[in-house]
Amino acid sequence: MKKALTRSLLATGLTLAAVVFSTGVGLAQGFQYTYIGGGFASYSPNGGSSGNGLDLYGSYNFNSHFNFLAGYEYLGYGGGVSANNLDLGVGFHTPLPTRQPLDFIAEALFLHDEFDVSVCGPFGCASGSNSSSGFEIAGGVRWHPPVRRLEIDGLLGINTFGSCTDCPFTSAATVTGEAQYYFLKHLSGDAAITVGTNNYGNQFTLGVTYYFFQ
Repeated sequence: MKKALTRSLLATGLTLAAVVFSTGVGLAQGFQYTYIGGGFASYSPNGGSSGNGLDLYGSYNFNSHFNFLAGYEYLGYGGGVSANNLDLGVGFHTPLPTRQPLDFIAEALFLHDEFDVSVCGPFGCASGSNSSSGFEIAGGVRWHPPVRRLEIDGLLGINTFGSCTDCPFTSAATVTGEAQYYFLKHLSGDAAITVGTNNYGNQFTLGVTYYFFQ
């Protein structure tokens, strides 16, 4: 009786573990491209002050290979200086023939950055703003390694801006690495870092992403 009960409990436990492990993350279904997310952002240009703030982003998959992309970022640099950064564009994605899930991804984005300055002194306050627009193209991969619940992404990008006296750079090549851990099937925690050339410096983001499975 005890052996039968032990076997029954063990079988039940293994079954529950298998259900949680398989349905809790849903990585075997492939990558999802409809999502919203947000979190903390920190940007440190070479030779300039660091800014910290909020990062919001989203994507809508409107085709088996294409998705709309949108993002907004607010950074406060201190001393009355802040930046509002907006990007809009389209992404492309397609699976590659590998054992582990691996997608090739590409992005084309319109970028718009606006810098605001507000300084107050003994004789009153003064404010001003400056903005610049540009474009970014990037390509890379999304990869699910053998470690379950984990996703690793990498992107190589090139972006360029028009003339901007407050921008730390007007063009740069960038490399982005991101790790995502799926707490649940629809929810992941994300950490990403981007480094670039031409005084781009580096950017770090930490947040969460909610996926809408289609």
